[in-house]
Amino acid sequence: MVKNRYLLILFVLSTSFFIYQHSVNLSWDFAAYVSNAEYWLGNSNYYEPYRPPLMPLALGILSFFGWTAAEYLFILLCSALFLYSSTKLAESLKINPILFYLFSLSPLALFHGLINGTELLSLSLLELFIILLLKNKNYSGLFLGLAALTRYNFLIFLPLILLSRDIRGVCKNMLSFILPFIPWGIYNFYAYGNFLASFADIYAIGFKFREYLPNALNWLNFLNVISFLLPLFIIGLFRRKNFTDDKKVTLIMGIILFLTIYQFYTTPYKVVRYLFPLVLPVAYFSVQGAGLIRKKSKKVFIFILASLIILNVIYLTIASTHTINTSKEEYMDSIAILKEKGISECRVLSNGWVILNYLGKTSEVYPRKELIQKTIDEGNFIILFRSIEDPAWTKNKALIASFSKIYESDRFFILGKLENCNQELKVDKLYVEETKEEVELIYNYTINTNPCFTLFENKELLEKICNFINYGKFKVDENRNNG
Repeated sequence: MVKNRYLLILFVLSTSFFIYQHSVNLSWDFAAYVSNAEYWLGNSNYYEPYRPPLMPLALGILSFFGWTAAEYLFILLCSALFLYSSTKLAESLKINPILFYLFSLSPLALFHGLINGTELLSLSLLELFIILLLKNKNYSGLFLGLAALTRYNFLIFLPLILLSRDIRGVCKNMLSFILPFIPWGIYNFYAYGNFLASFADIYAIGFKFREYLPNALNWLNFLNVISFLLPLFIIGLFRRKNFTDDKKVTLIMGIILFLTIYQFYTTPYKVVRYLFPLVLPVAYFSVQGAGLIRKKSKKVFIFILASLIILNVIYLTIASTHTINTSKEEYMDSIAILKEKGISECRVLSNGWVILNYLGKTSEVYPRKELIQKTIDEGNFIILFRSIEDPAWTKNKALIASFSKIYESDRFFILGKLENCNQELKVDKLYVEETKEEVELIYNYTINTNPCFTLFENKELLEKICNFINYGKFKVDENRNNG
């Protein structure tokens, strides 16, 4: 009962923070997942094909209670699942579940766990996979597959399946891993003509078209991840003996640690939340470190534990007061202006396109600088919010002054001509298709948008196999050189 009481307190505190955080934030990614869910149910014209399906699927099911309620129910259920998976994993690892759950609720987990919607859910599913893997269950791969369909970067943990008991177990786990991808692949083939369209699109956004970004690694990012747990983590990581006497557990945690850091290093665009899977090995090794200290001195252990709890409470307090408070007001005002001008049904492009779609106004990504005038002449309107840094040309006053403007305030301005109105369309193209259209207009150059080429440009055999599976043609794309 005492243990359950402590776990309940931690759950209530963390869940309350997640709910508060969502109530005062207008998260770009969360809004995009909601729009994807609404699109599938016919309530939205906006869809981002490169986003994984599990979160919008869950939101769509929960929308039975209303869309606003669905968002908060999703947060509540994800937090509850994380409590369940963390405590069950701790039991499997034979470590203290309260400490493991407490250490898992690190500053990184609290601030990034549910603000974008997918991080905590994917980690919970990874924990369920590990629990079943340790029990040698042949369907454990299913949960790794679901984790990857929550965040595609979890595909990198596929080698963990090789730790199954035997070859037969590896094969069965691989099949169960593939199982949830089948309906998703069928949907992509039906919607975009390729089973791997979504995966290729996110690869193009995150890697192929971002090779120009510097690839430097900032080690301070890892300190942000480990935070207050650094001393315990170091002690636990370099302990002489594993308390569980289970080398398989240490190997699993080591693989997660290595693969997460490797993936972060090789990703051109580095964001701290991409290190989120480290929450698991950091918590595990920190519990081991705490156990070593407790064996040597209970007083020191209690002091450290109390200090960590106080530091986390202080963090929660500071984070609550400094949470980015992104107001809907300016976006709602821009929609109201469109109605006031009688152009609410016209095609709109914006640097706040995801939020506008979330609030009910179909919008597309802002045009490139070279296409602004063409966009206006075609009867489209461009809404640009000053609070958003991109695109850089919005700060060029001389450039902006050269275009017709129908509204301006200190928060946003609208470019366009009231005499023209191009009717809005569904916005659900692949990112590579949109890029292809822009590049052709500006540079008269054609980009190869074949998903097989995007994914396997330098791997001809895999590209041939991909083309055969999707198009019945066992060959390399003829437009291979147009990358």
